[in-house]
Formats: sequence, C-alpha cells, structure tokens
Amino acid sequence: MKISQVMLSKGFGGAERLFVDLCRALADDGHRVQAVCHPEFEALSQLEHDRIGIVPLRVKWDWSPWARRRLGRILGDFSPQVIHSHLCRGSAVAGDAGTKAGIPVIANMHNYANLKYYRNISHFCPGTADQKRYLMDGGVAEKNISVIPHFSMIPVAEKATAASGDESPVLVSFGRFVHKKGFHVLIDAIKLLGDSGLNIKLVLGGDGPERQKLRNQVEALKLQNQISFHGWVDDVSFFLSQGRYFVLPSLDEPFGIVILEAMARGKVILASRSEGPKEILDPSTAWMFELNDPVSLAEAVRQAISNPDSSTEKARASLERYRSTYSPERIIPVYVSLYHELVSVSYYERTNQEGNQPSRVA
Repeated sequence: MKISQVMLSKGFGGAERLFVDLCRALADDGHRVQAVCHPEFEALSQLEHDRIGIVPLRVKWDWSPWARRRLGRILGDFSPQVIHSHLCRGSAVAGDAGTKAGIPVIANMHNYANLKYYRNISHFCPGTADQKRYLMDGGVAEKNISVIPHFSMIPVAEKATAASGDESPVLVSFGRFVHKKGFHVLIDAIKLLGDSGLNIKLVLGGDGPERQKLRNQVEALKLQNQISFHGWVDDVSFFLSQGRYFVLPSLDEPFGIVILEAMARGKVILASRSEGPKEILDPSTAWMFELNDPVSLAEAVRQAISNPDSSTEKARASLERYRSTYSPERIIPVYVSLYHELVSVSYYERTNQEGNQPSRVA
C-alpha cells in the first residue's frame, strides 16, 4: 500500500516515537510510506529508510489554509490510498486536506484532545478503551473507532531481568520533564526510602521545562548521592540496562510507550494507576501505586525490592505480554487490515453516514 503518515510537531515524545516506529514498521513490511513532518523534527534521521519518503511541512497555525493547500499538493504528488495522522495539528490539517482529496484519514489518539481538531477524520485509533469512551462521549460513532494498542520497535530481551536483594538497588525512569510526568513525586519517594534506611539509587533520564526545578528539588532534599541526571535518552535499551527496576510516576498518562519499552526489555516495572498503565498492566505484571502519592510509590518500591521472586515473576509476565500483545508483529497487521478495510469502502459513502463526526467539542 501507499500510506501517508502526518505528524507536524517538532519535539520528540511518546506520540512522535509511535509516528517514527509506525513509519519504519510499515516500510519494513513492504509498504511505501510518505512521512510528512516538521522540517526540524528532532527524530528526522530515524525516518531514513529505502521505502520512506520524507516531506517537510512547517505549520505555524492549526487552521492555516496555506498548510492545507500545501499538504493537498504533497498528497497529490504521492497519491496515497490512506492518510494516518498524529496529534491535534496533524489531524486538523490532514483531515481537511484528505477530505478534499477524497482519501480516508485515520487519526491516532495520543491523549484526551479537544475534538474540534478532528472534525474531518474518517476513523479513530485510540490506544486504550478509556480513550474510546472519551471519543464516544464526544459524539464519535463506535463503528468509526478501532482500539489499537501502541507498540515499540525496541529490541526485545531474551529473558526478563532477575530481581535480587541488592544492597543498593538502582531504579531508572525517563521522559519529558513536565509536571504531569510526576518525577517530583518520585524524588520525594526516594527521600522517604532513604529516611527509612534504604539506600536507593535513581537514574533519571530526560529533559524539559522542569529540568532545573527537579535539580533544585534533589539539592534541597540532599539527594545528590542517590539521584543522577542522565540527560536526554537517545538509546533507550542502554538507558534501561542501568537498573533492574523501571518506574513510571505519571500523574496523567493516556498510554505510555515507555512502559512498553520497559516490558520489552524485561524490567521489573513500577507504575502509577494512571489511565494507560491501568489497561496495559495489572498486579501480575507490575507493582502499582496511587497517583501523586510519594508514600504509595515508596511502599511499592519497598515491596518490589523485598520480594525478589515476585518481582522476577512480574517481569517475566510483562515481557510475555509485550510479545503477545504489543510487539510490531502483533500490531502492524491490525493497522494494515484497517487500512484495507477503509480503502475498500467509498470515502464519500463513509463521510455521508450518520454519526461519523464528533457531534460536539469535548
């Protein structure tokens, strides 16, 4: 097939990672992919592939008529059978251009976005059932929604990490340094653990607007010997290898591709009970803790460390769940099947069906 993937943000987070991995996985599967992205996209080099054509498109305004016309010409040059958009701006621009070109447009739901950006979308692909509920509450017909979990292209470990009774266990955590990722909660939990006599080490990877605030918190709590800052994580496999335990302390996490990466690498996982982790994980695969609660997080760490056999079994179970549910081999055929299904039905027939579009702005 010929598939246009549209993602117009400049930075690199979970949504952008899925865009890159989806482009590459589809290309590896033999499809021709047009990757329409910001000319300064931070992961541009990762899109280099014999079957991927990279087309830059800088969009400064979500409703830019110039951007819609420009994307229309880009699509005309490639003649894709289907368009797959990511995030609000990409979906707003691609939805309009695709409608005018008579090409079905699929939108990946990476968060609980304002549905005004998704008015011209043919079909929605949320990563979780909770995001599906959000779409239906916003007026999207169930027949126009397919829950397709995200996946990762990270190399899969042969076996899970074996937990042990280390005297100085090492935790790893990474992501964008923004408030909703909850790293301040994790730092507070490390302080609580230290005060109780546990010598916990934490390697914190990432960058973002709260970098200095987090560093100041570490200094104020005198945790410089327990917490180190790795910087931005380019090699996820290497970063995860620095510790047995991976922690996701998010206050709000619609999905959490970083969880899939930790699962694939066989790590012992500790995760907050935010939206995505609650669907991906359960007590058989991870140690869970309450949102925005350093006491609950600290207790989960304590339990994980003091019960190495249970932690090892959870890591094994999460690795097997990744292989059976979240690997590219499992997910890519689902996307391709949906593409074929949408192409086989007249686009104009679909857009004239009642209930195709959101009935209100959520």
